[in-house]
Amino acid sequence: MPFSRGQSGNPKGRPKQSAGQKEERAKFQALLKEATVPALESILDIAGDKQSKDCFNACKYIIDKAYGANASLLLDSEAEPLAITIIRRDANGSSMHLNNDSCDDEWDT
Repeated sequence: MPFSRGQSGNPKGRPKQSAGQKEERAKFQALLKEATVPALESILDIAGDKQSKDCFNACKYIIDKAYGANASLLLDSEAEPLAITIIRRDANGSSMHLNNDSCDDEWDT
């Protein structure tokens, strides 16, 4: 059945969620939020591992999330260079700095 011009293909819209579906969605979102810190710690570990083939992707992901995927400000020739320091805390609370040479091979231009 073809669509008629000017009419929605789904005139009733998305079906309403039942109370059970809403509860499941809330539980799912809560689990995602609990996993956020461990996931970020894993990404930071990958970004700091110079031997990892995913080092560049992890660094790019962190920058995209911090400054947006369209980080044209990083490419502006008139802007000051942007330095990003990643500080990770270990189990003892000591900070570990990931310096800018941790991904040098990937960032050379």
